[in-house]
Amino acid sequence: GFNLLGIINFMLILSIYFKLKRFFQIEKEYWNKSLIYPMFLFLFILLLTMPFSINLATSIRGFIGLLSQISLYFMAYLMIAKNKNAEKEIFGFMVSVFFILSICGVIEYLTDFNIFKWGSITHDVHKDIDVVSSFRRVKTTFNHPSIYAFAMLTFLPLSIYSLVNYEKNVYLYGLSLLLINILLTFTRIGWIAVAIQIIISLFLFKSKKLFGFGLLLIPICLVIGGKITQRLIIDNSAAGRTDFFLYGFSIFKSHPVFGSGFATFLELSSSRFGREVAAHGDYMRMFAETGVFRGLSYLILLFSNLVFAVKHLKKSDFAKVAFLTIIGFMVFSMTDKGLAYSHIFWGILGIYNGLIIRENISKRPLLLTHNRTVSNQSKHAVTL
Repeated sequence: GFNLLGIINFMLILSIYFKLKRFFQIEKEYWNKSLIYPMFLFLFILLLTMPFSINLATSIRGFIGLLSQISLYFMAYLMIAKNKNAEKEIFGFMVSVFFILSICGVIEYLTDFNIFKWGSITHDVHKDIDVVSSFRRVKTTFNHPSIYAFAMLTFLPLSIYSLVNYEKNVYLYGLSLLLINILLTFTRIGWIAVAIQIIISLFLFKSKKLFGFGLLLIPICLVIGGKITQRLIIDNSAAGRTDFFLYGFSIFKSHPVFGSGFATFLELSSSRFGREVAAHGDYMRMFAETGVFRGLSYLILLFSNLVFAVKHLKKSDFAKVAFLTIIGFMVFSMTDKGLAYSHIFWGILGIYNGLIIRENISKRPLLLTHNRTVSNQSKHAVTL
């Protein structure tokens, strides 16, 4: 049938292919080896493992989806690095979208109805055949609450940056609504990732606004504290994640070098669990599906972006935003499927890294002028 997402993926890949040709030829000032090379290493090793897949067609489809994500990263990176102020309209659009989604999420929770999916949002928790608890899990336009939580925590660092750097109250309201929505998704790993992001942001930005904002969360947590406790204790779905992890490890032991094939975990799981289940944990999934070398290349890719952000923390606020975004993604991916729907992550990370590169390029002429001035002063002093 007609696959719109597949067409969009191909368009992203073709677009970045033509841009990369020009990028290689005339845009060397935007080349950052610590960012670009790990991407190519990651894709190259995946290509090497493809012929050993137990289902080549499935792996090819998975590769196309992943390549479109990486293409979106490159496209955002190059566009922002080359064009001054290009990010303003993008950020304005993102703020508007997430603000509207957050309002919809609160309405959805209060009414127990999702107008986009046209149905109740209550999820029952069963023990044997009895319902022991239930949760209203908001998801707005997304297919699952955890995907919505992932989108929100990916956008959270930019929302924190806006609150710290701008005086408008709309950013305070926006961040408040965003965090309320993350709580109302009842996605546990999302809560953990966001808590870590907020704690780190207190040290990175050192803003009194953030400390004051943290106090506002206390009454919110008290109102739904009982539900939060039930989600953490009563709902034992986390036990199933352990089974998935152990099964993934057994796949890795059977295929340690090349893996079972990218995107094949879902297919293999049906023989073990009687139904297809996704790999809840991207790190386990990478090692199981693509072997030890691809698993390591994925870790190198993430840590290279993390190290790049750390190196620029003192020079750029967007390095802080990028750092928080990567940390949120890495934590979320420990027990969930961040890589499966990470277009938004790679796209927004490409924007942040492009901004950092652009700032470095814009400061370079000033640095050269400063160095020449210092050099001339030194020569003059020697002459005297």
